[in-house]
Amino acid sequence: MRNKYFRFWGLLFLSILSLSSYAQKNDSNQLVFKEQPAIVGKKIVNYVLGKRFGWRYQKVCTYYGSLIFSDAIHDTQIQSEISKGYQVFLSGKRKNHIGHVDYNVFGIWPFELYRQTGDEKYFDLAKHLADDEYQTPRTDGLASYTRFWVDDMYMVGSLQAQAYKSTKDTVYLNRAAYQLVAYCDKLQRPNGLFYHRDDAPFYWGRGNGWAAAAMAEVLPLLPENNKYYTPLMKAYRKMMGTLLSFQGKDGMWHQLLDDPESFAETSCTGMFLYAMATGLQNGWLPWEQYAGPVQKSWDTLAGYVNEKGAVREVCVGTNAKNNKKHYLKRPRSTGNFHGQASVLWAATAMVRLQESY
Repeated sequence: MRNKYFRFWGLLFLSILSLSSYAQKNDSNQLVFKEQPAIVGKKIVNYVLGKRFGWRYQKVCTYYGSLIFSDAIHDTQIQSEISKGYQVFLSGKRKNHIGHVDYNVFGIWPFELYRQTGDEKYFDLAKHLADDEYQTPRTDGLASYTRFWVDDMYMVGSLQAQAYKSTKDTVYLNRAAYQLVAYCDKLQRPNGLFYHRDDAPFYWGRGNGWAAAAMAEVLPLLPENNKYYTPLMKAYRKMMGTLLSFQGKDGMWHQLLDDPESFAETSCTGMFLYAMATGLQNGWLPWEQYAGPVQKSWDTLAGYVNEKGAVREVCVGTNAKNNKKHYLKRPRSTGNFHGQASVLWAATAMVRLQESY
């Protein structure tokens, strides 16, 4: 009887000790932000909803960002407001463009609406845009609109990933993964960063942001036994490690990543945060190495969002050129949808990361 008594209390002590250890670990993994991602994200969404802007890829990416943000914070009102903008396409009053990576990425918006609402009316156009990219694929199996600009990694990769999430057809997932691996082989340098284009040998911030965000969209969907998983994960981890070394002391990344004298740029910083936080959430990156830089980056980036919800210091649209001054002298703007989208993605990733610990 006495042995049973000691055994009972011994097991109870070990259980309490185990729970205490877990709590300490959990506390040490908490991210305490100066600006709450949910509050910052709502400010950005409100700004976006009140802004008139043509239906270009950056607006689509912003509306998609608003939807994934609304899903992360469980706010169906945002979803409802974003869906209103799509009604002109359902009614036929407006027609989306098709035939280029920047046009076809439009499909990520209705795909996300379809998944969140279950309403079939959003599905057909989105699927048509995803299928169009491979209607006449290249002889190497890549999308017909392949041009090896680093931006395309997101434009094609994300659309095909959204198609897979909506259809569960692995054809789309393999398309996305193969496209990204091919671009890594072509544009990723030994240090892990990407050239804007093969003949534009510069580590442009947002160009690398598109690559990072694309991998963050596709990798969570890939099973480890998929033939593209290992090379894509290797490319992702190599890039993330190098990005840490180029992060500014304030937590920001710059217009040209390897030039600390170039301006701190918000759209690339948001995209890198999205990719890193996704890696932390999925266990691809070590917490002790990346959590601090992620927290510092968010705290600083949130300060670039003004009271109206407009993101400052956003590089405007940028073509690829073999000219360093071209990148250094690009104008910066406030409220540009490149920045609105990427900071919404970052806010979404921060919310998800907070909830996962």
